[in-house]
Formats: sequence, structure tokens, C-alpha cells
Amino acid sequence: MNDKQKEFLRLHVICGENYAAVEQKLSVPRPTLTLWYEELRFERERIAKIRQVWTTKKFTPIFEDFYNWYEKLDRKCHYCEITEEEIAELLNSGKLETKRIATRGKKLEYDRKEPNLTYDNIDNIVLCCYWCNNAKTDTFTYSEFKEVGKVIKTIWKRRMAK
Repeated sequence: MNDKQKEFLRLHVICGENYAAVEQKLSVPRPTLTLWYEELRFERERIAKIRQVWTTKKFTPIFEDFYNWYEKLDRKCHYCEITEEEIAELLNSGKLETKRIATRGKKLEYDRKEPNLTYDNIDNIVLCCYWCNNAKTDTFTYSEFKEVGKVIKTIWKRRMAK
């Protein structure tokens, strides 16, 4: 994907600008934009999934702000550091079982470090696994749960090594 195509995605898919505005800003004819729209389907669908999360939680007033924040995140639990790939490995090997896996657990979730603050403050949001999110609730402070996360990390590593 070249720089103009990236800017097309940003302007049209992320910012929601219409083709006329994008044509003018990029100095690219509409047939080329239409072609790019089809060629970049996979990327458009990936962005749409991110938008769906943003729409559900309303993390920020502007989607582009949330998208830029999301793209910079480490794809691991903020507390125990397990990744989605490691969760899949544990599930597939039978080293992890849960009744909730149909609805939660396969993907990282969003946790508010300070649970009394709203989701619209992205400085208060981190990615975390289902198990850390479920255990933290609103009982533990952020700093307390960082300590708990170290213990959970040790358990995950032990299971992975078996």
C-alpha cells in the first residue's frame, strides 16, 4: 500500500470524507479511488471492526483519535502480558478451559484503570485478558492489580511450559 492509498483510507474510511473531498485533497481521479476502495477491502474491514468497538463504547468523540490510539497499543494484556496468540495456544492445547469461551476470553478486552471514570478518557483504558478484567472488577486499584497481574503472568507461563 502506498502513501496516497494510506491517506485515502484515513480520509475516506477513518474520517468519513466523501469522494469529492478526497479527490481534491489527493489529486486522484474518482475511478482510481473506486479501484482503491475495492483493492483495500481487507484493510477497510479491519478498520470497520475497530470502528464497531469505538461505536459501542464511545471511547473518544472522534474516531480518528481512537483509531490512532488503538494502532499504537501492544496486543497483550496490560496486567499479565498474555497475548491473544498465547490464549489460543492454551485453549487449543487443552491447558485452558472456561465455560465462557463462547462469549469471552478469545480476544483481549478493554479495562478502565480507574473504574469510576468513563470510557471516553482513553488514557484510562488498557487492553487486558478476560481473566484479569474479570478478577479486577472495581475492587482493586490499578496499582494493586498490576501486582496481581504479575502472579497471573507466572501461572500462564507455567501452563505454557507444560
